Amino acid sequence: MSCEWNLGGVGMKHAVVIIIVLVFAVIGFLAISKKTSPAKALPQDFSKDYSNEIVAYLGCEYEIIQNAEDVSIVMEKYKPLLFRGRSEGFTPIVIVPSSIMYEVINDEDKHNDHDYRTEAIIEKSRAINVTELLNGRIADASPSEEEKDCDIMGEYSKADPVNSFASLIDYNTNRPYATIIIAKIPTTNPWELAAWIPMGGFNECPSPEEQVAVFKYWYEKYGAVPAVVSDETWELYVEKPVKTKDEAMSLALEQFGFCDDIVWQGVGKVNALAGVLVDSSVWSFWWD
Repeated sequence: MSCEWNLGGVGMKHAVVIIIVLVFAVIGFLAISKKTSPAKALPQDFSKDYSNEIVAYLGCEYEIIQNAEDVSIVMEKYKPLLFRGRSEGFTPIVIVPSSIMYEVINDEDKHNDHDYRTEAIIEKSRAINVTELLNGRIADASPSEEEKDCDIMGEYSKADPVNSFASLIDYNTNRPYATIIIAKIPTTNPWELAAWIPMGGFNECPSPEEQVAVFKYWYEKYGAVPAVVSDETWELYVEKPVKTKDEAMSLALEQFGFCDDIVWQGVGKVNALAGVLVDSSVWSFWWD
């Protein structure tokens, strides 16, 4: 008498072989999943702002502002710190905390081949030719040959200057975000803040080392200091705003190369951006 089971025409021996194959397939899948999943998967808890985790990881002095009535409150705290920091060895940065921002600064949660260590980013930035970088990005962002009828430059028209941090506004409430951090980053080179908080390298957003290089270039030319950062925005505080139409048009083209969204999804034309830049002490950039 045969003791073989019959599974739809498949003998016991064949069934055992099939089961063994399936077991190894499951083990292989789990091994691949473990290899490709984050070493420290951070739960996306959007009800939590991660401000405590962010300041703990940065390891520097900070102040947390809760439920500010107006952005001017943050500006009033930021400006004195900017000047104090030059003699005390730090540069302040205003941070909009979130789970994504925590992942941005936490290099243990980076899972690609890019070296996100602060020193490595700064070192790579030194090899970047900013003029070549911006010219290349301007060319990439500009209308193609097939779109010659699309005039991205437009007409110049003076607009009201911007002198307040726009990215601190939560547009769901039309008020400042409930939690805002001002951290004292221990460097007197303001452009290096983009290496301390390496928000970049996604979509069309420049890499952290490209940001460091461009920020250094703008700091030397305009006294522009990285001042506010979120997981998709940078705002710069400018001590020497442009004063003339020609200056503004040249700078607007550079900013279009650095972040074309501020034109394509913002003011619409490069020279309209130039009209905003005259006398503005705050420059804003965002990437979707």
